[in-house]
Amino acid sequence: MKKGYGYIRCSTIGQAEEGFTLENQKRAIQEYCKIHDIHLVHIFEDGGRSGRTIKRPEFQEMLAKMEAQHIESIIIYKIDRFARNVSDFSRILSELKEKKIELYSLQEGNLTSSSSLVPNIFASVAQWESEVNGERTKDALQQKFRNGWQPTPPPCGYVSIGGEGEQKTCEIDSHAGPVIKQMFQLYSSGQYTMISLQEWLQDKNILSKNGTIISFSRINNTLNNPFYYGLIRWHGEAKMGKHTPLISKQLFDKCQFILEKHRHFLLREHKYDFLLRGFLYCPCGMRNVGDVNTIRSNKQKVYYYHCQKRYSPDCKEKYAHAKEIEAQVEGFIKKLEFDEDFLVQLRQHVGIYLATGKRDINTVRQTLINQKTAIVTRRNKLEDLLIDGAMDSNTYKRKHAELSLQISNLETQAEVANEETKLDMPLLEQTLFMTKDIYSTYKRAPDPVKRHYIRFFYEKFIVSDRTIIKAIPTPIFEALLNANMVRLSEPVLPG
Repeated sequence: MKKGYGYIRCSTIGQAEEGFTLENQKRAIQEYCKIHDIHLVHIFEDGGRSGRTIKRPEFQEMLAKMEAQHIESIIIYKIDRFARNVSDFSRILSELKEKKIELYSLQEGNLTSSSSLVPNIFASVAQWESEVNGERTKDALQQKFRNGWQPTPPPCGYVSIGGEGEQKTCEIDSHAGPVIKQMFQLYSSGQYTMISLQEWLQDKNILSKNGTIISFSRINNTLNNPFYYGLIRWHGEAKMGKHTPLISKQLFDKCQFILEKHRHFLLREHKYDFLLRGFLYCPCGMRNVGDVNTIRSNKQKVYYYHCQKRYSPDCKEKYAHAKEIEAQVEGFIKKLEFDEDFLVQLRQHVGIYLATGKRDINTVRQTLINQKTAIVTRRNKLEDLLIDGAMDSNTYKRKHAELSLQISNLETQAEVANEETKLDMPLLEQTLFMTKDIYSTYKRAPDPVKRHYIRFFYEKFIVSDRTIIKAIPTPIFEALLNANMVRLSEPVLPG
């Protein structure tokens, strides 16, 4: 009895082709071996692998083991399952002939006993089919993009629905969607690091496909993915898609601001939280860092900022007490006053924003209610058909599940719309409070919010001899100063 290996493969396209599933190939090879008295030692499976290259793990393992186990034959379902590249196929076939290992194809027969011309013709056809299928898939994916759908599978927070392959669309996942939305909201507050988000997602049971905790890189990719506010991208092109956005563009932009501008202190956990971390610079060019020292006599902790001296070891700048420098920054904030005309314009815009937002949200809410009512009516009719015996049980279960899922997604979208209005009001209130009295609002705010206020007005502060000698404004603050929309008031000394 001959000893043989079986080899089966299915690409993503092949999975949808009738008769080419891994299970069908395996069953056919097992039956072939029984009939032809071949001892099938093992079947190597490459699921979801393209046949255009031989760099497939199971395929390579098969080639490495066949001599050691004295294999006399390899059985495949069809040449295109084995290789879709003529040069690769011809080379491996020659090697098998040299080692006196026969290659059997259930569709094309014994390939090693034929002249090299016949199997190479089969391989050429397989390669041609592969190229044609590739072009068809490429065209189908491009058309899917033109129709307003992301060609690739949707990210976490969405689920694929309907159709096969390129025909699938997506909708918000009833469990993961609200969690991902809340993650954006938490990160936009500036009070969450990647580590705390990672732990928070784990508590919400959002894990990777293999059941492990979500990695930092995946959280970062999620926060950087414009798909969540509605943008789809494909081969250098971008457009707004037809899927339901999870977040607003404003929330996405706020997260980008935090990720890009303050990555150095928002992505890491810190044992001590320094208010001016990332804002203070030494005249030598190095950024100042916060540090803590404990006095031995009374165990009291002293917080201070100092130059890193990483690239300027000869820097003579002194250590500055944290409270002293933070008080100086507070003095800069205390001088800020918005022009009255600017405040009037701002309040007008806030009023327009709120009125427009309420009108838009009411329109969205009513649309969702109408859609839900229509689907509930369809589901009720479906239940009547089952009761009347006009529909079989399997069809009823499938259609009822589809309609129930649509209703659930509409309810989720309604909740998302309501949450948008709830989140906007506190932000607008804080904005109006700050413009009315910048200093008082700053004093009342917690440190994470204070950092946001400082970040709006100032890029950095240069510290020399424990004193801020220069405050560098942000481009937007500088523009407001030049337009006389913000004033720097000077304190008047008594007498």
